[in-house]
Amino acid sequence: MCGGIIYLLQEIKVEKVIIGKQFEISDNYKEFVEIVKKKEIKVEVVEEGTIINIDKSLYFDVLWPNGSQEIQKNSINNNALVCKLNYGKFSMLFTGDIEEEAEKILISKYKDTNILRSTILKVRTSWV
Repeated sequence: MCGGIIYLLQEIKVEKVIIGKQFEISDNYKEFVEIVKKKEIKVEVVEEGTIINIDKSLYFDVLWPNGSQEIQKNSINNNALVCKLNYGKFSMLFTGDIEEEAEKILISKYKDTNILRSTILKVRTSWV
């Protein structure tokens, strides 16, 4: 869980937060828990297979993390929330902070489907 959410929760009114299943309790996660308790913000924890309905034709498919398949290497990044926004024929795949290990699992898991095919792919890049 990144520190950016901490800032947002402190600065804007938030009614509900949807997060992926957490396998590692970081300092940022502890601070997140304190803030949502203090501000009485609803938290929904999701994992692979969850569908988040926004509207009749707008929804997210949660593709990762898998609650029974934790990746140990760089656990916080590789178990980040991966979801696909679907709106009619438009879709957008959000890969969070996953790294190569999680990418390989997702590609293998969904290779016989079109679930990873998207209009837009949003990835995190690291500049060295």
